[in-house]
Amino acid sequence: MATKIRLSTFNCENLFSRARVLSLAEPARRTELLDRLASLPHPPRKLQAAALARHVEFSPGGLRHRRTTISDERREAKAQVLRAVDADVQCLVEAESRLAIEAVNRLHLKGRFPFSMLVESHDPRGISVGLMSKLPIVALRSHLFDHDAHGGLFERDCVEIELALADERRLHLLVTHFHGADVDGNGGDALRRRQAAAASHLLAQRFDLGRDLVAVLGDLGDSPLHAPQTLAPLLKMDGLSDVLALQFAIPDDRWTCHLRQNEQRDYILVSDALKAAFCQAGIERRGLPDLQSNSIANERPFPGVNTAARCASQHAAVWADFAC
Repeated sequence: MATKIRLSTFNCENLFSRARVLSLAEPARRTELLDRLASLPHPPRKLQAAALARHVEFSPGGLRHRRTTISDERREAKAQVLRAVDADVQCLVEAESRLAIEAVNRLHLKGRFPFSMLVESHDPRGISVGLMSKLPIVALRSHLFDHDAHGGLFERDCVEIELALADERRLHLLVTHFHGADVDGNGGDALRRRQAAAASHLLAQRFDLGRDLVAVLGDLGDSPLHAPQTLAPLLKMDGLSDVLALQFAIPDDRWTCHLRQNEQRDYILVSDALKAAFCQAGIERRGLPDLQSNSIANERPFPGVNTAARCASQHAAVWADFAC
């Protein structure tokens, strides 16, 4: 008997495990403590002030910031999105660490995901792609060090994750975050095109899309409607389909991002074999800022998610159900 599995991807934007001092609600108090920390002698002597000791501790060679797991409004908004999606396999974009992922899982999701992973990326902002899963993680394969004739490709990785299904079957995921910044004077178009081509080549080399259950999930940094089309190597690849295109005939109904005129930037692309098990797909937009002004479907945000400071992300979560 087939089992329903929900896959989801969510660019949760800067899911960090923050230094405790940065989580103080009063800006003046944060500034005061940071100034006092900056004025400590080097190497530091014994901390006399209890206020400082609550925020930093000695480590070999210096001081280490104590971390906090105290939730703020945005962290709770992110958790609202994840609870609403209720995925079996939840991919996360822009997470800082596995500890940050586990803190959300433990404190906001009641530990519903027994498995999680994150491979630290090369990105200078400290953002990586990760995953929480109810299905066992069998294997990982990073592509952080892949390169072509022009240099490195996947600064934020294009990690292969193999999950165990029933009857010894496997579900293969590629979780990635393509570049969206202006790195070459043309909005990153050239790099995204190289990333899309490399991911397409990886799929063709590693899998039989007609037989293997494969999904590509993440923020691909561009819309399928833009010209020139940087994502064409993936979006037009034989044997690969966008679940939102399967669900919504009108492209305007597929928008996932508030940043650039309500366009689709977040994707779940599936192999023909996984497409055969496709049931339905959707977009969870209720964590977006200013949703009522931007939605063409008269959607309403979660209670309290009414400003950019309180929103979950500039991205919506994408989900898809399969009977595997």
